[in-house]
Amino acid sequence: MGHAWRTPEVRTAEEVLGRTIAEADRSMREAAKVRPGREPSAEDVRRVMAYAKSPDASPELQAVQRRVARGDLSWRQILLGEASGDRGVRAALEAERTTLAALCRGEDPRPAPRRPVRTEDDEPTSFTEDAW
Repeated sequence: MGHAWRTPEVRTAEEVLGRTIAEADRSMREAAKVRPGREPSAEDVRRVMAYAKSPDASPELQAVQRRVARGDLSWRQILLGEASGDRGVRAALEAERTTLAALCRGEDPRPAPRRPVRTEDDEPTSFTEDAW
């Protein structure tokens, strides 16, 4: 009898609020995984910015980069998790969490450029014992 006041609208609102809170919690966890555990250095920000401008960056991160370029956000806010409530930032963090964390550790996560595949007509570039 005590739950009679919980109309379908109230139950729907509670569900939406619950999902929103869960999403915010997840965003904070995602941001924490990216955060270097310290204030991001100018070098961290430079690496993230260069990656975000590159064709390797996800569309979500490229969209965030455009917003940073317009002055709507700063990389420092993003890397500190201060902007994790923003839907676009959240999408970029989720898409690029591993890469951004690597960049903040000073690593370049991009794959090394592939060497061209040799064909039979190419001269050998190195000799092995078998070649002699």
